[in-house]
Amino acid sequence: MRILFLCLLVCVASSLYAQLYELPFEEPFQNSPLVVEGRIIAQQAMWDNPRQNIYTCNLVEVTRVYKGRNLVSKYLNVITLGGVVGDQLQVVSESVQYSVGDIGLFCLIPSPYDLPVGPAWENYGSPHGFFFFDRHTGTAEHPFHFFASIAALRQRVEALIGKAHILVLDDQLGILVKDRSTPSISSFSPTSISAGTGSVLTINGSGFGNTPGSVRFLNSNTGSPFNVDASDITSWSNTQITVVVPSTSAAGGCAGTGPITVVDANNNSATSSSDLTVTFGYTNFIYSGNKVGAKLADVNNQGGLTYTLSTSICNSTHQNAVNAIGRALREWRCESGVNWRLSTSTTTANSESADGISIITYDVGTPLPSGVLGRATSRYNACSSGGNFHWRVNEIDINLRQTGVTWYFCDDPTVPSGQFDFQSVAFHEFGHGHQLQHIIDNTAVMHRSIGPGEARRTLNANEESGANYVMNLPANPCGPGPMTPVGHPACLGLTPPSACNSAGSCTAPLPVELLHFTAQAMGSGIRLQWETATERNNDFFTVEHSVDAIHFQVIGRVRGAGTSGERRKYEYFDLTPNVGINYYRLWQTDYDGKATLLRTTSAVFSEEKAERLRVFPNPMVGDKIYLELSQIWEETSAVAVLFDALGHEVARHALSGSLTSPVAFSAHSLPPGFYVLRMWLPERYEWLGPVRLWKP
Repeated sequence: MRILFLCLLVCVASSLYAQLYELPFEEPFQNSPLVVEGRIIAQQAMWDNPRQNIYTCNLVEVTRVYKGRNLVSKYLNVITLGGVVGDQLQVVSESVQYSVGDIGLFCLIPSPYDLPVGPAWENYGSPHGFFFFDRHTGTAEHPFHFFASIAALRQRVEALIGKAHILVLDDQLGILVKDRSTPSISSFSPTSISAGTGSVLTINGSGFGNTPGSVRFLNSNTGSPFNVDASDITSWSNTQITVVVPSTSAAGGCAGTGPITVVDANNNSATSSSDLTVTFGYTNFIYSGNKVGAKLADVNNQGGLTYTLSTSICNSTHQNAVNAIGRALREWRCESGVNWRLSTSTTTANSESADGISIITYDVGTPLPSGVLGRATSRYNACSSGGNFHWRVNEIDINLRQTGVTWYFCDDPTVPSGQFDFQSVAFHEFGHGHQLQHIIDNTAVMHRSIGPGEARRTLNANEESGANYVMNLPANPCGPGPMTPVGHPACLGLTPPSACNSAGSCTAPLPVELLHFTAQAMGSGIRLQWETATERNNDFFTVEHSVDAIHFQVIGRVRGAGTSGERRKYEYFDLTPNVGINYYRLWQTDYDGKATLLRTTSAVFSEEKAERLRVFPNPMVGDKIYLELSQIWEETSAVAVLFDALGHEVARHALSGSLTSPVAFSAHSLPPGFYVLRMWLPERYEWLGPVRLWKP
């Protein structure tokens, strides 16, 4: 078979695996008519025939066949999404990407795209359908599966398919052999860094040699190591290496949190004993051999970019989904100031296309691969100034899975087991549109995968730093003007089309949107603070306390604002925390009595005064409780004050004489419940306690 093309010098941008969910190991093998091993020997990016999207055609030289012997040939065209053609560039999240020289195992299905090439294939489930063979370690790597040896993967696949492979070509992998010398990493700085921003990491140690080798980071898209490009290494000596931390590479890697590895010129390696923290990744792509990023610009002549909802999602049937999208979009606007708007009209288009419309749609026209919950396609173009290209984002298409998973759409962030949180997935895909890459942190919005029962609806501090970095980039010297940030309260003002601008069965167009809920030990108590972006029919907030994060009791209520489109701050002070860790839950109750759990937080209280007061028995037994001060605090008078769970005083007793012996306190009139006891010492002008009590 004749090779149909040569590899372009322009490379595809880094892969963005984004919101995946785990498929059974067997699924790609059972549903793929062709399962082979091979190596990428050439690439070419191209427009499809309708000129709607850019794809990359990867020429795979087949070395082994496990399934589909009647379908295979020596060379296969394997299609991946995204690429660069001229001054047009497209980056697609959730799509596997390759570089020339990659070897591995491919689970392939016929490609449905209308392309100017012969018969073509694509990976089943995109990243789910490829196992990468690491020549340095001899391992087989996958976003959800890892094999310590390539032989182990082969045995598993042959047992699953039920037949031995056919050797098509001598496929000696050339696993790199190490000699006896071993380099050593003693330290690196800084220990916390961003990717794709030009930040430089310095690695100190010994035995690196004076001939450059390679540096390996964990790939935030897969969790597996990858080699940085040679151009990322800025200096190399026997005792010190400096390297730019990348958010893209020819190997499709974005640096993520984890250990770093130095591989010398003789293939000997050393791995750091501690992890490098990668706080965020700014999306880079490779153009004419250079790594560049794009700016957010005024492409709608209204200061930013406008999203348009497809009729496939903007209708009364999917009102809950639209409201979840609105919550995610408002959160981004109010967190980073990104000037994204919603069009008040809809589009009948229902698939990603380079049509100048930034669409939000269900995957009707372009079904998503198995194991992918959502996909963001960022489209860029460039202008020339000073002999350089300057890139901007000119279109973002968001495609969200419609069927195949059980979605959870409701305002309440308590996601039932077995359901995927739609708002979290939409929020993640908007993050890719914001030009943020993945980070390795399974509690973060921009982590590559999400599981059922999980909600990630707010940015952490590192992600906020990344969003601010993108918004603060200097404007391009040519093309559209810079994006105009949107502030408060304007960030709250989103109006969907009339066809989908109402309350859903479990959502409201403007529910209580909690921006944060924090707890901080201060003086003799713990201060709780929270802030809302919007409120609708909000009667009151309820604060609950627990010492074990399991059993909670109500300790206070705070009146809500009813219906509000303004940012509002609230505070509650717990005067009676326990010594040690204290857990708090915040609930919101509507006028109709519907209560929603908003968030949980905690704080440690180490007030020594609480230890000077002892109360027993606890829980209460009978009609009396006993108070006692430690021997080193001899007092002649005190006042014991008992509060109920809502902070109301229910009893007060004046005590006199020596308090170093137990003093009885009557509790016969108290109904069952939780109470808090504090003691006032007038001679010292201070409170002791608090001590929490329970009467069965």
